[in-house]
Amino acid sequence: MFFRMFLKEVKRKFLLGEGDIVFKKYKYICLLAVLFLGIDLANFPLQAEESVKDSKSDKKYKLSICAIFKNEASYLREWIEYHRLIGVNHFYLYDNGSRDRSADVLMPYIREGLVTLVYWPDRVVNDQDTNTADWALSTQLPAYENAAKYRALNETEWLAFIDVDEYLVPVHTNTIVEVLDRYEDHSGLQLTSDYFDASHIDALPRRELLIATVELTGKPAQNIQKSVEKTIFKPEDHTTFSWPPYKCNFKEGDRAAKVSKIDVRINKYVNRFKGALNFGKLREKLHVDNRLLTESETRELLEVGFEIEDRERVISRFEPALRKNMGMETGWNW
Repeated sequence: MFFRMFLKEVKRKFLLGEGDIVFKKYKYICLLAVLFLGIDLANFPLQAEESVKDSKSDKKYKLSICAIFKNEASYLREWIEYHRLIGVNHFYLYDNGSRDRSADVLMPYIREGLVTLVYWPDRVVNDQDTNTADWALSTQLPAYENAAKYRALNETEWLAFIDVDEYLVPVHTNTIVEVLDRYEDHSGLQLTSDYFDASHIDALPRRELLIATVELTGKPAQNIQKSVEKTIFKPEDHTTFSWPPYKCNFKEGDRAAKVSKIDVRINKYVNRFKGALNFGKLREKLHVDNRLLTESETRELLEVGFEIEDRERVISRFEPALRKNMGMETGWNW
């Protein structure tokens, strides 16, 4: 029994590309496997890969989310409860050195088995010379690799990499899983984001939902932010990440299917802090209803300084259930 468990672990190591190391370390045990159990070590990688494919229906989770975060205690619970509501089964969360109450907020979810929490400090010295690209390459990307190739590989069928200020929004279905079922033959889905970074107020009210408060999109400080696309993908089909580190490469040259905002979108709430939401005086602003615009018209208006108001409010239909799940109807138990 022990011997077979050991061989199962060896197969997993081969699948992760560590077969040479394993064979050198356990050479004589591997030879015993050949002599007495008739196992062909040369085919270990193939056997392991087939085992993963055959066990697709046995994955613990249909859809999981991976995110790296720092000091997000005020926002984690709403973010988790919302995504749980739309069909997310598990969260792989990488703590990048939080000094707030993030661990306390996550503890009930960890005990429940909903969250896997990994301590993941910066891999570079955090000084003034460290830019976003350096941090992404040294800290963020290795965290994503750890999740995709190790923690989530044999546990989840689909894996999404998003930030804690981003919310996946199914447009015509109640869950994201219903959308994923239509793309079962694809290795990944490519999603675009709607940015919400302004409001009629100066700061988020206490004990109010973020998704119910921030409803305006202002001119982006960096245009490159508007072009970032996120991917939901199958870890077993994934090979590497490309730049930016949300995009994936897949086996056999497969490509992620581009999903229209008509089906799924990402609401990104960029500014959530005091003084960041209200851009100037209200009388100096001209708000435009997003339902009247095409995507290209929206982009052009943002570039010249207009603010776009989300009058469609696709996400608002989830607010009643989210409030209930967070105990906001019976008292402020959050």
